[in-house]
Amino acid sequence: MLTSSYHYLRFELQPKVTSEISIRQNIHQALLDSFGITGGSIHLDILWVSDDGLETVVRVDSRDARKVLAAATSSSSPKFQLVKESPFLPSLLARDMIL
Repeated sequence: MLTSSYHYLRFELQPKVTSEISIRQNIHQALLDSFGITGGSIHLDILWVSDDGLETVVRVDSRDARKVLAAATSSSSPKFQLVKESPFLPSLLARDMIL
């Protein structure tokens, strides 16, 4: 079985944000506000931002995923709403799949 040390988070953004740097700064600030300097030191990668700026995919260490999720969803501007999360990146591509 393949295991990953990463966890992937797909968020909807409101209002839109087209800059990876702005998204990273907003999550970083939310981590600082929620968890102090320790939370602010969490490393994350912005893997993708949709062309319209309304969605993004973030990669974090699996041990930090809950903190990043809690901090990001507590942010008020932009508002991050979780669409899907997974340790397997390709699973984030399927949205509202009916089985």
